[in-house]
Amino acid sequence: MIRRRSLRSAVLVVARLALGPAVTGAAAALLEPLVVGWEDIFKLDWQAEPHGGRPVVSGHIMNDSGYPVTRVQLLVEALDDRGAVVRQTVDWLPGGGLEPAARAYFEVPAPGSASAYRVRVFAFDRIESPSGENVPRR
Repeated sequence: MIRRRSLRSAVLVVARLALGPAVTGAAAALLEPLVVGWEDIFKLDWQAEPHGGRPVVSGHIMNDSGYPVTRVQLLVEALDDRGAVVRQTVDWLPGGGLEPAARAYFEVPAPGSASAYRVRVFAFDRIESPSGENVPRR
């Protein structure tokens, strides 16, 4: 009995420590794109509009590199009047990938009402040739 209680207590302590910031509402670290220099690979344009009573961010992304990419994720950020990030969301690009010089449409539910929004590429995978070499396609 004593052993079970101490194990249960230890599990509760670990759970409280792990969930503490989420439960107490402490500010979480802001997400940043996982690939530095994504701006040299992709071009983005977007606008925010209400859709069904909720804000939606929609636009286009273009793969400006010579490589096909897949598993593209977009980071959509709600900004306050000063341009500070107040909320974020990450969503997958529909279809998941882009060939070189290809353009795709996206529509992502905004992370709440805001003065402005920003869209950045959060993550992507570059498709490599079967030999493992990066062979650009153009």
